[in-house]
Amino acid sequence: MCVESDRAHTAFAAALDVQFPLVSDFNRQIVRQFGIDYTEDEPFGGWWGMSRRSVFVLDRDGIVRYAWITDDPLVAPDVEEAIKAVQAMR
Repeated sequence: MCVESDRAHTAFAAALDVQFPLVSDFNRQIVRQFGIDYTEDEPFGGWWGMSRRSVFVLDRDGIVRYAWITDDPLVAPDVEEAIKAVQAMR
């Protein structure tokens, strides 16, 4: 999920040949519901309203099967762990 536009997601998915749907949260509604938005009073508060770097894997019923969230935007997720979570749902 990202707060970028659906057009940005389409370009990203095409560039990487992504074969699954990406969620665009341009209006930041889902970010707030998942509690991953930066607030003004936090470290990195200059990014108020933007989402923390995070990865969620949901099953077909919308149940979160894997979640990774960091407060530090410079920390990257462990991509292999996310891939394992997706493969475990097959």
